[in-house]
Amino acid sequence: MSVAFIAVPALLAGCGLGKDNGVVYFRFANSPTALSLVRIADELGYWEHAGVKPKYVGPATAVPAVQLLDQNKIDIATGMFNGDIDGKVKDFKFTAIASSMLDLPNEPHMAYFTKAGSDVTKNNLKALEGRTVGISATNSCVDLVIKQYLKNNGVDLSKVKFLQLKEELIPPAIEKGEVDLGVFHPPLVGVLLSKPDKFTEAFTSFDDWGPQGGQAPYVASNAWLQKNPAAAREFVGIIAKTANWANAHPRESSEIAGKTTGYPVEQTTNWHYAPNALLDKASLQLWWDLVRDVGEPLPGSEKLKPENIATNAFNPYAKSADLLESQDQNTTILEAEQNSKVLETDLVHIAGAEK
Repeated sequence: MSVAFIAVPALLAGCGLGKDNGVVYFRFANSPTALSLVRIADELGYWEHAGVKPKYVGPATAVPAVQLLDQNKIDIATGMFNGDIDGKVKDFKFTAIASSMLDLPNEPHMAYFTKAGSDVTKNNLKALEGRTVGISATNSCVDLVIKQYLKNNGVDLSKVKFLQLKEELIPPAIEKGEVDLGVFHPPLVGVLLSKPDKFTEAFTSFDDWGPQGGQAPYVASNAWLQKNPAAAREFVGIIAKTANWANAHPRESSEIAGKTTGYPVEQTTNWHYAPNALLDKASLQLWWDLVRDVGEPLPGSEKLKPENIATNAFNPYAKSADLLESQDQNTTILEAEQNSKVLETDLVHIAGAEK
């Protein structure tokens, strides 16, 4: 995901944002063409009367967001969990505090497209040997998930060329025959689906990792969390409210996705999100398996577990700071808060936290 890497304007670099008329601001790592519950919440007016508000920072570069969190150049970001694992190995000071997208058959995290009429199909993946797959990043969801899927289906990865291009440049490359299969996120998935004469959806990421896949949790710097625990709790509550609204209003949320990313609103698609923004072990644990299988795990990553990185301590809809075992325990939309203040967690010391 492009939001995993952020450039910080000199105006904000190295400085914190304090309170303004009682409002706590957080510098949010954001890419203009990437989907974000923070921006959807903005469109819905959820930040308007809140005690916490975003200041957007971007666009994307080669500096990992978790490193910028550790350096106090941003406060909150979202990105694929393998980057969070690497950040913890490097001892960056941050914590995952809210969940993000999941994967559904009709609302996949990613979809894979070919040129219309291609012989590359879900049942003929060996046809990709000797051909080119277009990806927008390496060592990320667009890279690792397709490699695992191809490997599991008997494709010799050494015979497949993986070409890195900006996501918006992959469709014309497919049309020209320079790329045989492209990997795409919403909202661009919907744009390609609207052009069946040019592109065919061969399969989706749901075919590989099922409903637990896709997590790109919201992570915050420990320094910001310790300074602003109540604001962090309100932030997670708004993310949960926005996720629940988006799941209940897929068409409307897709239109907002198009509006905030610049794609045609009548063509865009959105993700499905984990209800109540609650984090679980299963959708995070799969990243260790994914990186070990087809990636390059950093030494020491095998000693980490999801609970070393993530907590539900800041979620007002959590009954405890512990991670859920899986999203199977999180299928009901919670209307009432389940706690009264930030819960106690070993990951971040918060004075007066609820045990």
